[in-house]
Amino acid sequence: MPFLNRYFTVRFPEISLIFPIFVSEKTIHVEQERDILERLAQGDRTAFDALYLHYAPKVEELAFWMLKNRAEAEDVMQSVLLRVWERRIEIAQMERFSNYLFTMTKNAIFDIYKHTLIHEKYRISRLVSVSYFRDDSLDKQVESDDLALLIAVAVAKMPDQRRRIFQMSRYEGLANREIAEKLGISVKTVENHITAALSQLRRLLAVVSLFF
Repeated sequence: MPFLNRYFTVRFPEISLIFPIFVSEKTIHVEQERDILERLAQGDRTAFDALYLHYAPKVEELAFWMLKNRAEAEDVMQSVLLRVWERRIEIAQMERFSNYLFTMTKNAIFDIYKHTLIHEKYRISRLVSVSYFRDDSLDKQVESDDLALLIAVAVAKMPDQRRRIFQMSRYEGLANREIAEKLGISVKTVENHITAALSQLRRLLAVVSLFF
């Protein structure tokens, strides 16, 4: 996923050093997916089953990673796939089904967090330079906003001290020693929390990469 990798190379260079690659065992090629979507639009349940087998685990994995609740993750997955069936005619006309599915999943997750993410999302979105995307397509700009929101969820769910240290380091631009002095902790503790935070965001990238 070059776009996501590039985004993190700009803001969080540490993450770009180790970027896991996931390969689904149930691979659907572009041409095959187009055929499945066309059959789905005609009400073919076997076509829906094929999409379900391929995408349901990805939707549930992303939801579970963000929500940390298996029952809620299953609910998100079921509601997203049900909407795919309900909007099958419209979906058949879409160029990138995986993008649409990712957006639906993201929205379902944010419905749970929407009251706590507005401020965090604004702060993260400001990290992305508008000029940096001036040569990119609208789709990539939309992806950057989606990713900013997902990062907002991940940051919001960090333990209090880890979140504060990460914000002071990445948002406020403070050096590790400055953070340690302000919080009355050791530099090593600061380093450990930042490492853990970056590892958490790296895992987020890995889960998101399942969709693309």
